[in-house]
Amino acid sequence: MEFEFSPKWLALLFVIAGVVVVFMLMGGSLTQLFSSGVQETVLVQLKEGNTCVVEASDGIPRTINNCPYQKGDNITINYKQGLPTLEGHRAE
Repeated sequence: MEFEFSPKWLALLFVIAGVVVVFMLMGGSLTQLFSSGVQETVLVQLKEGNTCVVEASDGIPRTINNCPYQKGDNITINYKQGLPTLEGHRAE
């Protein structure tokens, strides 16, 4: 019995493969995408205008737009290990 892929299945496979390749080229892995979040207390290291910069223990700087904190404040951040975005933040 011979199985043939329809054009729709081939298109779907190419799209999935393309997403995986782009994600890998950006330095990510699928395990990072689905990993649980990390909560950590960090220091606001820099504030320029309304943007703050914090750095978690994984060494990746993360920005907070419209930042209500001041340089030197301790805040709690939520993020995924290895990804540059924050899932949330709050004052200590």
